[in-house]
Amino acid sequence: MMISKKRANFQKLGVVSLAALIAGCSISPEALTTSDVRKRVQADQFTLFSAQDPIFAPITFEEALARSLKYNMDLRLKLMESAQGRGLAELASYDMLPNLLVSAGYTHRNNVSASKSYRVSNTDGSIIEPTSTDSYSGSQPEHNRTRSAEFTWNALDLGIGYYSAKQKANQVLIAEERRRRVVQNILADVRSAYWRALGAQRLVKQADELIEEVNSALERSRRAEAEGLVPPKQALTYQRLLIDAFDLLASRRTELDLAKRELAALMNVTPGAQFTVAEVDEPLLKPAPLNVAELEELALQQRPELRQEDYNARITADEAKKQLVSLLPNPALSLGLQYDSNKYLYEDDWIQTGASINWNLFKLLSYRTLDDTLEDQKTVDDTRRMALSIAVLTQVRVAIERYKLTLKELDTAEESFLVDQRMAAFAEAAQGSELNAELEVIRAKTRALNSEFKRYGAYAAAQAAFGRIYNSVGFEVIPTGLNQDGALAEVGGAITNYVAEVEDNFFAHADVIPVELPSINLMMNGVSDASKAGLLTAIDALLERNQLETSNDALYMLNMSLNIEPIQRRVRPASWELKLVDAFGTVVDSATYSSTLVANPSDLVIQTFAESAVLANVGQIRGWLANASTK
Repeated sequence: MMISKKRANFQKLGVVSLAALIAGCSISPEALTTSDVRKRVQADQFTLFSAQDPIFAPITFEEALARSLKYNMDLRLKLMESAQGRGLAELASYDMLPNLLVSAGYTHRNNVSASKSYRVSNTDGSIIEPTSTDSYSGSQPEHNRTRSAEFTWNALDLGIGYYSAKQKANQVLIAEERRRRVVQNILADVRSAYWRALGAQRLVKQADELIEEVNSALERSRRAEAEGLVPPKQALTYQRLLIDAFDLLASRRTELDLAKRELAALMNVTPGAQFTVAEVDEPLLKPAPLNVAELEELALQQRPELRQEDYNARITADEAKKQLVSLLPNPALSLGLQYDSNKYLYEDDWIQTGASINWNLFKLLSYRTLDDTLEDQKTVDDTRRMALSIAVLTQVRVAIERYKLTLKELDTAEESFLVDQRMAAFAEAAQGSELNAELEVIRAKTRALNSEFKRYGAYAAAQAAFGRIYNSVGFEVIPTGLNQDGALAEVGGAITNYVAEVEDNFFAHADVIPVELPSINLMMNGVSDASKAGLLTAIDALLERNQLETSNDALYMLNMSLNIEPIQRRVRPASWELKLVDAFGTVVDSATYSSTLVANPSDLVIQTFAESAVLANVGQIRGWLANASTK
């Protein structure tokens, strides 16, 4: 009775202790503190933009591409996923090894492990209970230590582990194809963003000056209206048109800023960091490729998405084999070394071997369903690959047609830009001679700036469209063996050279050889020495904006001669004669541009007149240079 009561008290104490232990181990949710979040943000910001080469000079296209491929976070993520996949594949290969289990144990009890035994009758097999006089016996000491090292091999685990390892290896290759796709997308994005950013950089100063001019005109108009110098309706109409021009300029100004920010995001430049884009000549755009069928076949071979489907087909096949292996009998072998410190044992260490086989016969019933399911999966994979192949072929065709369209749009944008430039020059000349209003000058300048912006945008769109052709075919971007951790100049140069080589080798074009136009030496006649320097500077800048280089050492000379006739009806007929002369003094070709000027034209009027003459004949000048350089 006393023993039962002690046992009951002991049980109650154990229950209470267990409850207290569980209560003490319970975990309550703990929200993040502001300090925790701030520390995480600071650490992330440091990691995002650390270990990058600082920007000391204007960024070239090669450097922009190298920075994007080296520091872009999307690409870093894909690289980490590839590395993680390789680690998982290596881990899966260890599943094919046998198991070697090493164990050690220690047991202790506070009293003797002893028991009585019952006997079995020899006559009828009934149990004869032990009597109270029978003695207790035991074979376990109070303290006991065990050790073992057991080697086990399971054939089924080996087969399943083998096919699982192959699946993991194919998943690594899929991750690598995803990385290739990200790299290809980065190249296409950099093509577009870089040239848009360069155009924006060239126009931002003009946009700011024109916005300031519009604001000044608005202020003067409001002041004139307040002083009663201009009728209210006329002033409001004038202000409305100025505000429309301002809206267009402000919209373009915002787009200019965004173009540079997009490039900064691709390069993973610290937000708000200031940098400039290198002032380089725009490369000549290639004609649209003609070997469409060949490019389509290459796309079906090289596109990362289709290669992913090939690897998925392998994974599906390995899954089928793995499931079939699981239906087979499962033989197992074991070999182990055992030790027990029990002093009552006859032998305290021994070698133990074993063999077994088991087979889940009921699982065989699922074979037909399993086979049908795997066959359906294969059909789905094939159909998805076919659908993706159609999409790839369509993308190649669409990319080529879109590139052709962007080339036409670029031609139109260039023509529009030249026309609007001439109109702006005419408007400035008219204002200088007091033949037109300030509003028309501002509107003409706004149209010219907008056309120039569209022209740069059209060139960037053409670059992006050509990049989409490269992207749609699935060509590599990074040459084999390139060390991407090398110097930015080396990485960018190697990639651009490799891409150019691929384009030359695989894109068949019409037999059109792009001609690099020679530079020209600009000369002025018929203007005063005081105004000649400023006029030469203005025309040099104008020619450069239209992709014509000037140099004092050039073999060809563009001679511009101004002729102003006597006053006729309060205006003076005038003309500019443009002659292209070669190194031997031979006139290659010439053109004349005529107009009328005020009686006493200012230097600004003469400059505007000269710019109009050049803009009106810039196409002819290009043709003269092209013909002369091919002779």
